[in-house]
Formats: sequence, C-alpha cells, structure tokens
Amino acid sequence: MRTKITSLLLLCVIVMLCAAGCSDDNNSEIVGKWVPSTVSLGSSTVSYSDIVKEGKEFSMTFESNGKCKLILGGIENYGEFTFNETSVDVTYGGQSLKLDYNQGILTLTLNYHNESTSYMFTKVTE
Repeated sequence: MRTKITSLLLLCVIVMLCAAGCSDDNNSEIVGKWVPSTVSLGSSTVSYSDIVKEGKEFSMTFESNGKCKLILGGIENYGEFTFNETSVDVTYGGQSLKLDYNQGILTLTLNYHNESTSYMFTKVTE
C-alpha cells in the first residue's frame, strides 16, 4: 500500500513538472519586448517611426510567468496575458486586448469611428 501511495505521489509531481515546463515553452516564443514597426491605416501601411510623437512610447513586454507591461502612449500599464499560438489575450486594468500572432509578428487592430488601424509589432529583446 505504501509503495502505491509513493508511486502516485511521484506521478503527480512528474505531471505537475511537465505541465509547468510546457506552459513556459509555450510562452517563450513571445517573451520579451515588442515595439510597433508598421501601421496600417485604412488601405495604406506606413512605418511607425513616421507617425510616432515624442514621449508617446508604445510597447509591450511579456514575461515567462504570464505577466506583461504595456506602455500605451507613454503610460505604463501592468497585466497578464495568455498565448494561444496564433493570438495573445491581454488583460490590464479592467481592459482586454486580443493580438494576432503570425510568423513573429504581433498585430493589434483597433477601430476608431468605423475605421481599422492595425499596429504590427516585432520583438526587440528576450
């Protein structure tokens, strides 16, 4: 009986370690700082550096523990994220964002007055 309990406990520990390892591996693809590289305004795409105003930093930093820091227009926000291989769900301060992920590019699409604006982010650090 004691051997069965020991074996069961060992199995539980192994399963928990595997689950923890898998979640870290899943997030590793997006862990780091991301900055906008281009912006699609309607039918045209421009470099983000052409439209940015000084002091209005826009970036996202994702940590392996599921926490994130967003700097939106120079204002820091802290939250959590979930990476789903093709998207990232971010929650912060009662707000939520959904970003698309494809081949190393994160895309945030916002709608202003029935017009879509998409910001394409690339990773700059790990």
